Order: sequence, then structure tokens, then C-alpha cells
Amino acid sequence: MTEGITVYLRMRPTTQPSEDYDVGADGRSLMIRDVAAKAAGRDSQRAFKFDQVLPMDITQAQVFERVGKRVVQNALDGYNSTVFAYGQTGSGKTFTITGGSEKYEDRGIIPRALSMIFQEFRSRSDCSWSAHISYMEIYNEQGFDLLNESSGVKALQDLPRVRMMEDERD
Repeated sequence: MTEGITVYLRMRPTTQPSEDYDVGADGRSLMIRDVAAKAAGRDSQRAFKFDQVLPMDITQAQVFERVGKRVVQNALDGYNSTVFAYGQTGSGKTFTITGGSEKYEDRGIIPRALSMIFQEFRSRSDCSWSAHISYMEIYNEQGFDLLNESSGVKALQDLPRVRMMEDERD
């Protein structure tokens, strides 16, 4: 098992990348230049560290290989595992997690993870398996169950809310 939390940065591809940032030569940092701070004579560059900065031209298959595969393998080995996508609206979280509907190659982490899980179930037929999967969105401090079977739900607000539970010992 790989221990701990790993943090990856995937930036949405753009036709005209900004000149206000650079990925570090190590592929693990992002330097952002603050033009307003530089004009005011203050420190104008900030560095942010990650386990890996994924290039803009990375494919969905490569994202799964680097980010999702180890998480799924840990889950299959009996450890609780989570992929948590965070970012502002329109930054590409849904595409990374669920994928695109136009091409099979655009499948995201979830369909690839499920495929890997069921392949493993078939190859380990000597074991008895039970899988529990949750898929939720947190928006404005509200959790929404994205796997709910409610038919006809068209808007996020119409989905059932996820109840937050707290451990009394904490």
C-alpha cells in the first residue's frame, strides 16, 4: 500500500496558455507570477508544491495510470481509498472524474476504476467480493448523492442531500 495523501495538479488545457505561471523543471511545482504585486514592488512570484503537476496534453488514460490506478489497487487490497477532485467551476473536475461522452478514450477515472475493479474480481475468483461505491458532489457546503436512482432529476438541487455524520469521540 502507498501511504498518505498525494496531491496532483491538472490544469485545463487552453489554446493560449497564460504567461503568468510556469511548471517547475521538477514537474512538481507551479510558479505563479503576480503582475500587480510586481508593479507595486512586492514579491511577485509564489511557488506551490505538488506530488506531480500533470501536463496540459495528458490523456485520460495517463491520468488514470498516474492518479487512479494506485488508489484502486489499494482499495482492492482492503484499504479505504478516495479520489477527491477540487477546483473552481469549469476547471475540468467532471471531465477528469467521469470523462467525456463523445469518445471511448475520454473515459474518466470512475469508469476506468470500475473496469479495473471488475477485472480483478474475475481474476480472483477464489475470493468473495463486496464493493460499496459512493459518488457525491459537495457544493456550497452541501453534499449531493450523484448515484441516486431518482428518475427525472435534472438539477443538482433536486438530488437527495448527503447527511454529514460526526464521530462523537472526536
